[in-house]
Amino acid sequence: MTTHPLAPRRLAAFDKLFSALERKRCEPLAVSGAQLKAQCPAPTHHGTALLLASRETRLGEGDGLRFGCHGVPQCSQEDILSALGLDSAELGISRLEANPEQQGGSSPVGPSEARLSNPNQASVAVPTETFMTAPQVHTGSRHRDNTAATAPGLPVIGSTGWRYEAGEHEGAVWKARRGKDASWELVLDWAPYVSERLVVLGDDGKSAGRYYTITIGADTLTKSLADLRTADGWNDFSDDSGAASRSTREVLINIITDQGKRLPRTPVVTHTGWHRLPDVGLTYVYADGRTYPHGRLVRVIGAPEALRNAAAPLARTASLSECQRALQDIASHGWAPMMALSVGARSLAYTLRPLAATFVFDAEPNSGKTSAANTSRSLLLTPRPNAWPPVPTKGMNSTVTDIECAVDFEGDMPILLDDIPLTHVSSAAEVREMEKKLEFVIRAAGNGTEIKGRRNRDLSAKPGNRVRSIPVIAAQMLPPSMQESLYRRSVVAYLSREGGEVDWRWYKNGGGQSLSVPLRTIGDQIIADLYACDDPCAYLTRLESEAFQMLAPYVDCELPERSDTMEGVVSAASAMLSGLGLVAAATGIPMADLVKVVAAPLAQSLAKQASRMDEQSTAHSSVAAAIGEVLRKSLFYKRAHIRDAKGVVGPIVPGQIEQDQGVTYKRERKCWDGKGPALYWLPQRGPALGVTTRNLNMLLKASGDPRVNSFADRTLPDALLQAGVIHRNLSQKDRIASHRVRVGADNLRLLLLKAELVWEL
Repeated sequence: MTTHPLAPRRLAAFDKLFSALERKRCEPLAVSGAQLKAQCPAPTHHGTALLLASRETRLGEGDGLRFGCHGVPQCSQEDILSALGLDSAELGISRLEANPEQQGGSSPVGPSEARLSNPNQASVAVPTETFMTAPQVHTGSRHRDNTAATAPGLPVIGSTGWRYEAGEHEGAVWKARRGKDASWELVLDWAPYVSERLVVLGDDGKSAGRYYTITIGADTLTKSLADLRTADGWNDFSDDSGAASRSTREVLINIITDQGKRLPRTPVVTHTGWHRLPDVGLTYVYADGRTYPHGRLVRVIGAPEALRNAAAPLARTASLSECQRALQDIASHGWAPMMALSVGARSLAYTLRPLAATFVFDAEPNSGKTSAANTSRSLLLTPRPNAWPPVPTKGMNSTVTDIECAVDFEGDMPILLDDIPLTHVSSAAEVREMEKKLEFVIRAAGNGTEIKGRRNRDLSAKPGNRVRSIPVIAAQMLPPSMQESLYRRSVVAYLSREGGEVDWRWYKNGGGQSLSVPLRTIGDQIIADLYACDDPCAYLTRLESEAFQMLAPYVDCELPERSDTMEGVVSAASAMLSGLGLVAAATGIPMADLVKVVAAPLAQSLAKQASRMDEQSTAHSSVAAAIGEVLRKSLFYKRAHIRDAKGVVGPIVPGQIEQDQGVTYKRERKCWDGKGPALYWLPQRGPALGVTTRNLNMLLKASGDPRVNSFADRTLPDALLQAGVIHRNLSQKDRIASHRVRVGADNLRLLLLKAELVWEL
């Protein structure tokens, strides 16, 4: 059996017609993969009227491109082509047929239809209603095999020998039968109907994936092309009977993409905030799908339902006097909420000028840290049914993956990670878990890198999740072992329960709820102001400079001699404080009046942060002393023991008593015995004590020493090498922190600790 696919020039003709209608702003809409409707481009005689066009193919008979005006009176085909700036030769058509009414006769295709055809091929007319629902072409044939030579429906491009019809309420898929006689077998009595083609925009503005809105039976779902290529992508459709095999699903995917190419491209973004959309330029996308400017054609995917509801617009906006009164209320009830408001306002401009830092509340329990942070969040969100507090991005008890996905979605909006529930009696495991989460978020924000690298199945690089705003982290207590490098990438505000930083009672008793409408109004106005700015980056740079000049005198009083590292923290704090310049522009209050509320206590908090960073730096330099102390205690209390290079237990370290080597002589067995992990005495290697990474880390964690009990097995070797605790491996460039050592019959990978850390030799 021979099939006759659509001629390439006929496909080109249909595309040219569609594109010409788009250029003429006739709003063409692809009803299916082969049909469209639009406004008539030549409304000379009748005003606005409907234009219908269709491409058809008949097995063995050729193809045709049909179009016609449905106005009264009708426009001629010549008028339509002239209005579009096309001619029949450009479309590859050698003969133009007149409208039936113009010929003075009737036609089964209806009085409003015309046909462009090739004189060497036959063009078969189809009833006018098939412009709206293609499956009506072969009504009745879906429930029996089509044994006629005429091919049903449309060809499935990419799947030879398959054809389909797709409508919103019905459809069918056929497959050519093998044999002498041309015939078609009904494979499915349904077909996926595509109503929307969504193109995901990457960070560079280029296409990064495709989604389709698909109807199968009673289900209408939006699915990515990547999901459709797996069996799981079809599980949510309840009426897809017969699509279990992989080969059938491949045909269905080709049916979906064939319809999709006739639909207009709807841009899709995977995170909120500022985007440069094709043709329209800079646009802010809210979590509920709204845009600024309003009405931009774009879809946002991935927003949790609670976040979408919280981002929905309010019934009213606040007046200027209400917004000014709200700022006065915030200022009179503590400096910390005003600082959080500044951070949130600056977050709205993150993409326009990134700020690589994190803002952290290190607060005692019940000190109002969440209330303070929520003034930031309220610039864009108001939960329903309660107006306070706003929904957080994630709680810090969530998994690392859950946190990174939520942070990646919330771009150019205040991010709140609430709350780190550590206390002085928290276990070492709880401390390490919280430090790991802080490491991911703070380091990614400070370095402008992906939170965690990811790979495709073929091990090629896959775009990872990023921090796209300024995270605000509320902590009941920061991990005592948090690295100094994380403090360097953060601005920390220290809060106490009765210190006056936050009047949490006022917020709890209705004050927070009274701020909802004014803060939402201020947030929307900041976005509008940024859009209207000719050069937002230069504008933000100027605000940061002004904020630094206002803050610097207070910092000089608290930190007259500060390190270069602390100078970077002060610069980050000033950049965050520039958000009050955006608030000032939106409310008409002078920026200096707002900064005065925050400057002095913020400088005091920065001085406390500097002291804390010095403590952490000192603790890091004492890692060597801590490890020596831990190993001496472990040997003394028989939690570890010494062996020689052959793996034999015994007191073999010169000048050290048995007890200091963790060994005991068993008289009944006439041998030495030791408990716990083994430390191998290697006098020819330094001298050194060899130990596996796992055993050493187990001893460090069991010690409870905060200086050394928070390392992961994979990070411990590099940390010890940096601290000068172990000997460097000079023979292996990829394993410089560990050594391969023969111990008895085994070949072990060991860390070689400097023996002088443990004993005076």
